[in-house]
Amino acid sequence: MPELPEVETIRRGLEPCVVGLSLESVTVTDQKVLDWSAKEGRLAAVEGQRIEAVSRRGKYLVMVLDRHYLIFHLGMTGQLTIRDPRRHDSAFFERTVTGLEWCEQHAPDRHTHLHLFLGDGRQLLFRDIRKFGRVYVLGRSAEELAAFFRVHRLGIEPFTSDYNLKAFLSGFKNRTLRLKSLLLNQSFVAGVGNIYADEALFEAGVHPARRVCGLRKAEKERLFLAVQKVLERGIEFGGTSFRDFVNSEGEKGTNQEKLYVYGREGEPCLTCGTPIVKTVISQRGTHFCPTCQPRGGKRL
Repeated sequence: MPELPEVETIRRGLEPCVVGLSLESVTVTDQKVLDWSAKEGRLAAVEGQRIEAVSRRGKYLVMVLDRHYLIFHLGMTGQLTIRDPRRHDSAFFERTVTGLEWCEQHAPDRHTHLHLFLGDGRQLLFRDIRKFGRVYVLGRSAEELAAFFRVHRLGIEPFTSDYNLKAFLSGFKNRTLRLKSLLLNQSFVAGVGNIYADEALFEAGVHPARRVCGLRKAEKERLFLAVQKVLERGIEFGGTSFRDFVNSEGEKGTNQEKLYVYGREGEPCLTCGTPIVKTVISQRGTHFCPTCQPRGGKRL
């Protein structure tokens, strides 16, 4: 699933390409990707509007228009790419787990459910194989946008002043769940998913199955710094591409080559050499080093 670094990578790619352009027309080939807020003509209402900015909140990408917000959530397999008719389309959409092959451009196919035609002749394409992604249309008001994010229960936003140690520590109060489960809860820290939760826990040296109520303050402080560090690293390397994630140009990221534990079951820990273990917490595959992240809380 695209997490904060992947969505931020897409945002940074789109911003210089689309801001200032108009959305000339919209074509939908599968209504399933539209939230109720985008149906019954509201999506058509964005036609002709100028794109003023592209922002992000957690895993949500927000396109700021003249009179509306056009919001994308990429779900598990969503992609948002620019198609330029002046460039050659790829004959097929390349798939790789190495991150060493690159797709020149995303070519529309049966999984491309939304086409946004831009004023300069290019298209913005929304592609989603599993159709868990969603497109929303909101009126252009700060109150409506704030209400939208309240409904989706988004927690503190990394890389903002809201992400501070006091706010982070307050999220632990009256909690008894396992630490990995807390990190996956979007009402705690917005934008962290399975990959970056595992990486942050390794960086902080805490076991993913530890109970939140049993953590020492020093461990929470290490985790506070670790979350931001692994997210920054993900953005620096253009996101993590195991299967479906590509940036706005259809290119894969390289952060999968920089991971310490996620997806490395049985491989030696890059720090101590102990084989990485995979378990299941909150129905999600969870990777950790039993030496660097001991269950008892004290590193061996």
